Amino acid sequence: MDQIICTRKADPSDCSTIAELGRQTFAETYGDVSNKESIERYLAAKFSTDTIAAELASPCDRFYIANIKSIPVGFTKLKKDREAKGLHGRKTIEVERIYVLPEYQRSKVGSELMRQCKDIARAEKFDTIWLQVWQQNLKAIQFYQKAGFVIYETTTFSFDDITHKDFLMRYDLYY
Repeated sequence: MDQIICTRKADPSDCSTIAELGRQTFAETYGDVSNKESIERYLAAKFSTDTIAAELASPCDRFYIANIKSIPVGFTKLKKDREAKGLHGRKTIEVERIYVLPEYQRSKVGSELMRQCKDIARAEKFDTIWLQVWQQNLKAIQFYQKAGFVIYETTTFSFDDITHKDFLMRYDLYY
């Protein structure tokens, strides 16, 4: 039997929840391929409660949290102020993060968060949803492809002294 997944827009009281989910999932994704000190510095900078609070206060950033049985198991962050490489002149919104705890990744949590992102993009008349994904993260790439995203460009992602090769993926909305 499938578990019921509830998603809701995050508010300032969710800062520590988002920070903890972000720290845990990022460390699990990059921990084996990056040095510990670099990971720790990145986590401290990007997933502090102060950083998350500032992002929640920004009119360009939105977070949505997924819960199963009132337990936070994932979140997504939409960002609407960054122009994607190769998508000039289009009204775009970025899925900057979609993080799900590993033990819930086969529970359709990611699919529900992605559905939420697509619904928001359609409601707000965006032309394209885009995202950036590490080329070595095959599980994530397959997830995005299953959700209808296509690879259209390459780029890099740098944190601390580490640079990873990434794909840019897009999902075009048609009305």
